[in-house]
This record gives sequence, structure tokens and C-alpha cells, in this order.
Amino acid sequence: MSSQLLTLAGNIFKSFNPSLISSPPPSTEESGHDVCYLGPNGEEDHQHYIYCKDLPAGQRGMVGSWYIHPERHVIEYIAFVTISYIIIRMLTPTLSKYPAKKADNLNPPLFIKIATFFFFTCQLAYKTSGYPGKVLFMAMPCNVLWTMWAALCFLPLKSQTRHIMYQLIIPYTGLAIVAVAAPDASDLVMWMEVPFFFLMHCALIAYPIYFLQSGRISVLPSSDGMVSNFLKWWTLSCAYFALFYFGVGVPLSVVFGINLNYMLSPPPAPANMFMSGPNFRLQSTLC
Repeated sequence: MSSQLLTLAGNIFKSFNPSLISSPPPSTEESGHDVCYLGPNGEEDHQHYIYCKDLPAGQRGMVGSWYIHPERHVIEYIAFVTISYIIIRMLTPTLSKYPAKKADNLNPPLFIKIATFFFFTCQLAYKTSGYPGKVLFMAMPCNVLWTMWAALCFLPLKSQTRHIMYQLIIPYTGLAIVAVAAPDASDLVMWMEVPFFFLMHCALIAYPIYFLQSGRISVLPSSDGMVSNFLKWWTLSCAYFALFYFGVGVPLSVVFGINLNYMLSPPPAPANMFMSGPNFRLQSTLC
């Protein structure tokens, strides 16, 4: 009975976008008629295929697929969303309170606000000017970081909210380091988009260094031990990551047929040196 329910759930999930192919297309044209999407209802004939060569520039490398079977998507969706939500509800009340007398330290200085406005608006312009659906890549981790920085710079947030956001930004900055070390520039085809990619990721790395070095924020525990404090924030950051990308990222990827944050298939080499095979999402969620 359980297997029948799982099969039914998988079929329902697959019906959200039957045009996805079974595996990612090759990164470069191989046959002259490589298929990137099936017909709107899953038709497998030449009249309904969407060929990779006909896609707008940059979209080919971001094509979604059923690299992971729909049934596994359902299982991991339920598991990760449920576990992440429980972890967040359990840990949030235990977080250290930021002292009100130091609240001004959490307000970014003017030059950070100016730089954040520049990087955020330029990145948004790139994403809205690209191929259909590219704007959804504003939900990529490093672009989410820019959204967090923009919120810290321009929204009237409470000091405790700022404190939590800064503490989450610290572990997430590792993703910017990975992006610089193993970049995927397959969809960066507009003017100056590649150098801007590296510049804005380097800024994401530099921001926390400045805030830590200047003493505006600290990762040192106020009450908990060093190890327990580290594990608490690391676990919470992983929980938020999993909740967002399994709960929101996967459905968006399937419905729009894009590989948002590589939630449907692993990144291309060399970025996949540590993540490949059917368990690649489990590996990435462990941050």
C-alpha cells in the first residue's frame, strides 16, 4: 500500500512538468539535435521536442531534468521540510540575545550600503534581462546572501533579527568561496557578467571579514561553550538552507524546468568534485 501511495505521489509530482527529460542534456551540442525538453505533455516526437540549440543563450546549462526520480523527490521533500522545521522551532528560542546597548554596531556603515545597493541592483538587472526564468536564480544562495545584506542595510529590523541574520551569513559565506573556487559560468553570457560574477562573490567574502575584524559582530559565544555554540548555528543554518531549497527551490525548479541551485541535478565539473550521484543533495545539505 505504501509503495502504491508513493508511486501515486511521484506521478502527481511529475505531472507538474512532464516536459522534463530523464537526465541533463550535454553541456555542448553533440548530435546537432540534442533535446532539452519534451513536449508540453511529455510528448516524445520531433514535432514537440524543444531542442537545446533553439534555447536562448545561457539557458542550456540550467535545464531541469528528472535526474532524481519523482518518488525520491517526494520522500526528500517531506523529510527535509519536516526535520528542518522542527530544528528551527527547537533552536530559535535557545539563541543568545544580542545586548540592546550594542545595537548600533549591527547597522552597516554607509560604504557597505552603497556597495550593497550597487551589487544587488546590478545582479537583479542581469537576472531580469536574461533568458526566460533566469530571474528565479535570484534565489541562488549567493543572491539570497545579497538579499539578506540588502535587508540589513535598508530595512528597519530589530537588533535580534539582525544578530541572527549576521550569524547565519557567516556559514553561508562559505558558499561564495566555493562559487569562486569552482565557478559555473555556463549561463553568464551578457556583457561583463563573468567579471561581475567574481567581483560580487569576492564582496560577499569581504563583507563578513570586515564586520568581524571591526568588532561589529562576533562569533564568540556569550554563554554557551565554543563547540556547542558553533554546532547550534551550523545546524540552524543547514536547517534554513534545507527548508528553503527543498520546500521552495525544488517545486520552483520542477514547475519552471530549471535547475535552481542544482536541486534537480549536480553542477557540472569542476563544481561537482564533491557532489555527484543520487545522493548529491544530501551531501550539499550538510554544508
